[in-house]
Amino acid sequence: MAAVDVILALAKVFIMILPGYILVKLNLITKQHTEGVADIITYVTYPCLVITAMQMEFSWEILNNCKYVVLIFIGVVIIAMLISKLLTTVIKLPAEQTGIMAFMMVFGNTGFLGLPVLDGLFGKEAVFYGALCDSSFDVLMFSIGITLIRQAAKGETKMGILEAMKGLINPCFIGSLLGLCLFVAGITLPDLLGSSMDAIGSATSPLAMLVVGTHLGRIKFKDMFTCAPAYIVCLLKLLVAPAIALILVKLIIGGGTLFGTVIVMESAMPCAMLCVILSEKYRADVEFATKGVMLTTILCMLTIPVVAIALQYI
Repeated sequence: MAAVDVILALAKVFIMILPGYILVKLNLITKQHTEGVADIITYVTYPCLVITAMQMEFSWEILNNCKYVVLIFIGVVIIAMLISKLLTTVIKLPAEQTGIMAFMMVFGNTGFLGLPVLDGLFGKEAVFYGALCDSSFDVLMFSIGITLIRQAAKGETKMGILEAMKGLINPCFIGSLLGLCLFVAGITLPDLLGSSMDAIGSATSPLAMLVVGTHLGRIKFKDMFTCAPAYIVCLLKLLVAPAIALILVKLIIGGGTLFGTVIVMESAMPCAMLCVILSEKYRADVEFATKGVMLTTILCMLTIPVVAIALQYI
């Protein structure tokens, strides 16, 4: 049953990718169109999605769990950056791909794919914790994550504090911060505004899949499966990242908790589709991002069940 749930969740992803792929093959959508859609996601739909996702009743337990999620994922981010830096030297990874590799190793498809998988494997309580992880995750993705993509776009392996702080000034991070403030203050948006923002935010996943499909349509499948660094991304994201998360969970939270299990499972999700969107937005190596996202999404059908089973015995 668990394997079926994983496959069904992944099937939804691939179906939503098809329109963009077909439109590119028919020459009905251009690179300029793709860039415009990426801007709409970055400036409009994703901020709305994040804010409405955080519209939960305030609870000290939830806030305390947020602390653990942030601590663990910051740890994963730091370790991922160190590994990416090491790989730059060992396999001579281009500077334009270093930040993207670090992003893909840390930030996964925790919402659109992660939540359905958690529901199928562990039930509704796991989905609640998964949503909590996803919200906390967004805050990091739109701060540290965007800095990594901007760094890759500039072809740099280092970035000053001032430049890193500039990465925080973006609609997605501001939306995450606003959503967190509303949650802590216990403020619920009026139904008219909240439902409208929820409808706008729900467009994020299909639009993101459309953009990924357009980039996939411009890549030869042969090139995707012969990209050695993309396979390294798969190893790091699907196996190494959850292993790091598991170690940090054991050290910070302890073993035997559903919350800890959810954090590890969310770390085992394939690369976030938003990596392609942000690479498009900041003019980074979109082709490399697309290859990593697609390969991890395909191979996770094998690795997610393995991680889920292994967690029962660790």
